[in-house]
Amino acid sequence: MIRAVAPVLASLLVAAPSSGEDPLAELCARFAGFDQDGDGAAEIRALETIVRAGETGARLLVLVERRLLDPLDGAPPLAPLLERLARDLAAEGLRAEALAVELEPSALHQDGRYVLALRELLRAVAREGGGEGGLAGALFVGHFPDAFLVRTCNWRKQETVVLRDGQETRAEYPDAPYLRRVPEDIAHRAEIVLSDLDGRWEEVYVQPRTRLEAIHAVYPGGIPARGGPCADLERRSVIFEDFFHVSDGKCDVSERLDAADEVVGWSLALFDESGDHECSDADRARPNVMAQPDIVVARIDARGVALSPSRAIAGADGAGLLDADGQPQAVRFASESEVPDWRDAIWEDDPVLERRLLAEYLERNHAFRTRSAPVAWRSASIACGLGSGFGVMQRAAGDWQESDPALADVHGGPTLARVAEWLRYPAVLRTVRAHSDPWGCVFGRGELAQLASALGGPAWSWTPRGERLEPSLAAACGGGKLDWYLLRTLWANGAVAPEPAFYHHTGCHGITPAGAQGLPYGDPAYGRRQGAESLLFLANGLALVGRAKVFYDEPRGFAQALGEGLTFGAAWARYFELESQGPSWNDVGGDIGRKRAYFWSVLGDWTLKLSHASPQ
Repeated sequence: MIRAVAPVLASLLVAAPSSGEDPLAELCARFAGFDQDGDGAAEIRALETIVRAGETGARLLVLVERRLLDPLDGAPPLAPLLERLARDLAAEGLRAEALAVELEPSALHQDGRYVLALRELLRAVAREGGGEGGLAGALFVGHFPDAFLVRTCNWRKQETVVLRDGQETRAEYPDAPYLRRVPEDIAHRAEIVLSDLDGRWEEVYVQPRTRLEAIHAVYPGGIPARGGPCADLERRSVIFEDFFHVSDGKCDVSERLDAADEVVGWSLALFDESGDHECSDADRARPNVMAQPDIVVARIDARGVALSPSRAIAGADGAGLLDADGQPQAVRFASESEVPDWRDAIWEDDPVLERRLLAEYLERNHAFRTRSAPVAWRSASIACGLGSGFGVMQRAAGDWQESDPALADVHGGPTLARVAEWLRYPAVLRTVRAHSDPWGCVFGRGELAQLASALGGPAWSWTPRGERLEPSLAAACGGGKLDWYLLRTLWANGAVAPEPAFYHHTGCHGITPAGAQGLPYGDPAYGRRQGAESLLFLANGLALVGRAKVFYDEPRGFAQALGEGLTFGAAWARYFELESQGPSWNDVGGDIGRKRAYFWSVLGDWTLKLSHASPQ
């Protein structure tokens, strides 16, 4: 547990039922058909207990997407592996309970409403679930909705600012103080909403498409604390849907009129103390007011990375993308115009592969917990265009085994061939530092021949050449992108170090699901080829901490917390605690940055500890 949950949630706790009935079974029955907002449409269709292990200690819920438990030809059964996971957790002092969850489909784009419904379930378990240990957290196995955060704040800046760009009234102010209040999508996946049980997130959720005002106001002489007349102003709007609005500070704009009631200027009234609407009373008492996790929540979701070559694709001679041995092969089409797109058209969702990846992950998890598989007790860093993270990761232990500096600390402008070499070098704690997007990280351009020789087998991607599709990473990775295509290839060829690894990923949008701003979570394109999940499932990951926003930070105290023997999730929560104690906003990122911890979340099993593998 990251802290004693029961005292933190004292305002939520009530006595457990005294009827002698099973409290968890009662909760499952109550939440079947649960309608969070009372609109007559349920969000949770059904809940069912599938396994329990352990009788004492804090409670850990494993919420499993129901469809993953149905038999599927060719797929490994997951139920026995989930039962073993529960036993492993119980052996470490937790009461592990796995529930099969089925959500009700909806025509609305309301992922946040589902998140709030699941949050109510977690709150109820913490409040009524029985036992003295409280609720430590939850693991979500399968595909569940994400919380999408939009942030608006009074941000005081000084730099060159352009107003009304592209219009006749365009104005540019060099090195000018100005107020920027612009709603921004700051986190397309934010587990703080589920993890903060006593916050007021339901009060800041907005489901329908909504227009939010954006303001730039120029103050050449400096911005008064409470505002006042500005020299120039631009007002526009931004539209968002299905989001949690973290709105801090208030800005009222009034027009200044002449005797003929014509607008001659504008005046702003600023109220910086108005905000923190998502925060509990306890968190409002902190030096830097921000929500705090009361439990830890993380996802184990392979859906977006479980893609296989489409069986419907056939060339002019009837040949498919895979040969008789299941390996990629070249395919010739009748003409160049008939060559399908290599990005999406030749790939299809593969539910069998999804379960295989989940099964491999659960096997890896068990082997790591029980020390039944080799572990490389060292850290490793790879960085491109950013500083090395090797020294930061070294703080997680004082007894690391000797490493090869040329392989353990790769920085500068490494190419993908060097990335592949780095992924073959065994290390239990890895940090990735490169400019990123939802699909992967950018490294240096290199010779494709060097990359091809590092793949350990054929490329699991195709490049169009005339009327042919040829197995090659030239189209997918020619620009230097570490993405799903490369990782899918390395995984298929067994070209990644078999020893398991924790990942620390500082790339912008590293954990952002593709399409999250505009697509509901059930859309097939939602999160497809997600970069961090590709690392987790295709590069022998155990857990990964990453950011779902363009920003400049990394979680302070993370490696030190791992070195103290805390769980991966507790190391994530340490950042929230440290940030909340900032003596001033300038110490924690200023106006825009003081809640930057919200941007970070964990993928994989947060209950794991680096110390599981310690040679001590």
